[in-house]
Amino acid sequence: MNRAKFQTRLQTGALLAGTAALALYAPACYVSSEGSGIVERDSRTVDLKGAKSVQVQIDMAAGELVMRGGAAQLMDADFRYRARDGKPEVQYDVSGSRGTLTVRQPSHHTIGNNDKNQWELRLNEDVPMDINVKLGAGEGRLELGNTALHNLDIEVGAGEMKVDLTGHPHGNMDVRVRGGVGEATIRLPRRARVDVEAHGGIGDISARGLTKRGDRWVNDPSGETDATIHVSVNGGIGQINLICE
Repeated sequence: MNRAKFQTRLQTGALLAGTAALALYAPACYVSSEGSGIVERDSRTVDLKGAKSVQVQIDMAAGELVMRGGAAQLMDADFRYRARDGKPEVQYDVSGSRGTLTVRQPSHHTIGNNDKNQWELRLNEDVPMDINVKLGAGEGRLELGNTALHNLDIEVGAGEMKVDLTGHPHGNMDVRVRGGVGEATIRLPRRARVDVEAHGGIGDISARGLTKRGDRWVNDPSGETDATIHVSVNGGIGQINLICE
């Protein structure tokens, strides 16, 4: 074989090998149509591991957060995020009969406009839970009325938070909402006794199905109930919508 043909075959082989390597190591992701970088998807399932109650900590710097019931295990999660921001971190530990679940963005993430960061978390509806949610900026939608929720603590820097607790209350519940700039809508079940108080730099308050007594809003439960929901709203939230139905 002459030298020219040999070099041509070497170059062709190198090209095919490089193409195969790219196919082998290409990540499961896609490039957004806006040209804003690679957007990846990830799904996680977390087993309850025998815990009788769970502390849940959600820490999201910016984006869209959806939480609801419906998981057969402790949590089923679907994530959509920018590759440059890093994959959301999920950690779960059990000590005795108490589990601790943490879902957070990587520490290097900075708060800003992140329309590509979307989390959908589905939680177990039977295990008693205390949930802390910290959302730096963005939109949150928490549909937790059918979960065995005991405590819900929400902190929002800027954006909109919608909390739906209608459904079948499993018992007494304490809800705390602290905000910076934005709007909060809280839906509450009429079948529970509801007691809402608001303090701080609160803007307009709209209440439906509740009666104002001093600085509190209360309801008349529909039928007999053993469940009481205490709601405390603090901070500079621009608009609060309270709906008891």
